[in-house]
Amino acid sequence: MIRSRSLRVLTVGIGLALAASACSKDSPSTTSPSCTFSVAQPATTFGPEGGSGSAAVTAASGCAWTATSSAAFAAITAGASGTGNGTVTFTVAANAATTDRTATLTIAGSAFTITQRAATTTTPPPTLSAPSAKSPIGGVSVDPGRPTLIVNNATSTGAIGTVTYHFEVSDLNSFPNDPVRTFTVDGVAQGSGTTSWTLNRDLGTNVLWYWRAHATNGTVTGAFSDVETFRTGPQCSFVLSTTSVNAPTAGGSSAISVTSTTGCAWTAVSNSPFITVTSGATGTGSGSVTISISANTGAARTGSLTIAGQNVAISQSGGGTACTYVLGSSAASVSGGGATGSVTVTADGACGWTAVSNSSFITVTSGASGTGNGTVGYTVASNSTGASRTGTITIAGQTFTITQSATVPLVASFQLFDPAAQSTPTTECRFRSVGSTATTCVVRSTSFPLSTNAIVNYEWTVQYTYNTAKTFTQSSASPNFSFSDTCGGITSTDDGAANPLSVTLTVTDNTGATATATSGAGTQPALVVRLFTCGL
Repeated sequence: MIRSRSLRVLTVGIGLALAASACSKDSPSTTSPSCTFSVAQPATTFGPEGGSGSAAVTAASGCAWTATSSAAFAAITAGASGTGNGTVTFTVAANAATTDRTATLTIAGSAFTITQRAATTTTPPPTLSAPSAKSPIGGVSVDPGRPTLIVNNATSTGAIGTVTYHFEVSDLNSFPNDPVRTFTVDGVAQGSGTTSWTLNRDLGTNVLWYWRAHATNGTVTGAFSDVETFRTGPQCSFVLSTTSVNAPTAGGSSAISVTSTTGCAWTAVSNSPFITVTSGATGTGSGSVTISISANTGAARTGSLTIAGQNVAISQSGGGTACTYVLGSSAASVSGGGATGSVTVTADGACGWTAVSNSSFITVTSGASGTGNGTVGYTVASNSTGASRTGTITIAGQTFTITQSATVPLVASFQLFDPAAQSTPTTECRFRSVGSTATTCVVRSTSFPLSTNAIVNYEWTVQYTYNTAKTFTQSSASPNFSFSDTCGGITSTDDGAANPLSVTLTVTDNTGATATATSGAGTQPALVVRLFTCGL
């Protein structure tokens, strides 16, 4: 009975074990999930300044990924690794090189090429600084006439090219646009270190003058220099107590007085070895010069000294034979434009003589001294005073007189402007417009007097041919004259047919003196009008 029960239990246990074994073989095994990754396209092109970007990663939970860069300039700043969804951020550094560069970002197995452009280089535009005034400055006094203005050159940067200077001088610090009060010049070539301009007209005396300058290359124009000043001194004249001295054989001393305006400087210089200036070699205003004359043991002789620009003739008797001198002529007349000439001297072979100019506009060019026969050469400068003048040369103690006629005391000149095209002077004016609006051309006087006189009238005549011959005139106190015409005439063309433009200006000053300038003559350039079809 017991054995039968045990057998049943064993049989049940074996059955359960077999059933358990069968169940184990029918159940499936556990495996890892399958991972796929999706990466959003990031920005891949950057300028030289650099920047930043990001890319989103989409993946199943538990799926791991990484992000790397092949170059240091493209740096992963966040999201270098992750699991499941995530975001990778990166920065691109600025590119200072002159070539483009690339880097590869590998994000969750996907590669992206980052391209960055090279640094751009720009050439800065050229510049010109203001020049600085060098001389005359600080209200310094200068001799009346035509002073030279000097500036330290403007500094430049970049490819500046050819530099020229514009100078202005006026008796007002506002430099008004008035040719009577403000004198200007353009196109003065730049010098080495400094640039200078000598005024082309005489300035009035006892006046405080203002001046300034700027530099330009035609495109870039620098600022004006600081305004500087100078003062023209008084008009000086000198009167000597005598212009000749007769000395005895034994020699001796003599005094010559100088009368002049306060502030006017003068000097006294001997021109002969036997004459010595013992006092008064320099002076200002009125004063006195004392000379010493050596004893003469030979033939009679002549000499001279120059006091305040005037010649003083010295004649001294000798211990031997007296000398006589004969000039080929005693006077000459020359034109206002200047001249050269000569005069002969006849004397005994042992007799010495000198030739000295007594006038600033007369220069002895040869024969300043001689013995026996000889020739004295001289030049006479152009006369810009507006009146005839007389000067002298003392030759062998005798006076040779030169009379010079006056030149015209005015200079006439003008410039043409086309306001619709440009603000600077030109040699052509264009009748051109979209519609039938008239074009205006302007001629402006740049005339000036050579003395203190003033221009009181400007007489203009303008002529050209456009369909028919045309003439415009104006006579007034205005230095400017305008004339107008329209496009589209019979003789107009698309490229602007060029026709000669004749302009004549006659200026008259307050004394009645006149001067005339005509286009295409003298220093005036030839002018044209350009005739255009309308609508161009």
